[in-house]
Amino acid sequence: MISRSLAIVVIVAALVGCTKKMRHDSSSMDPTIKSGEVISVDLKAYSSAGPLRWDVVVFESPIGGSGHWASRVVGLPGETIDIRSGKVVIDGKEETLPPRLSIGGYKLPKVEVGPSAPGPVAFPFTIPEGSYFVLGDNVSNALDSRYWGGLDRSKILGKVPGK
Repeated sequence: MISRSLAIVVIVAALVGCTKKMRHDSSSMDPTIKSGEVISVDLKAYSSAGPLRWDVVVFESPIGGSGHWASRVVGLPGETIDIRSGKVVIDGKEETLPPRLSIGGYKLPKVEVGPSAPGPVAFPFTIPEGSYFVLGDNVSNALDSRYWGGLDRSKILGKVPGK
């Protein structure tokens, strides 16, 4: 009985170390994640494989500074993405968007992103190997891959389950 109890304690301790609570302080993921909402991040989600299309990921700022950001994976390494006329086209095929992500009629907001960001990307955009193209669900108020290009895999901390 002692060995079974010990095994349960070890499993619970391992699981607790796999998630982290973080506060999301941006409206970039509205309505999926509200500004000020505390989210759980699965830090082990990508230990054996990379993110999948439509996963919501938490990552380190790709343009310098500190903090953690959340966005939705839309494009995978090596794909060519185009955003036009309210549609996302990947490698020539129009994608069906998740219900909470709406591209329709967005205009790229004017945002100061600093000298380390290359500026708005030109579409179609080929995602570099080892990188992902991410968008905030609130595309009219999100600083995302449209501004700085591919998100390097090394910056991704984990997945927000259930979003």
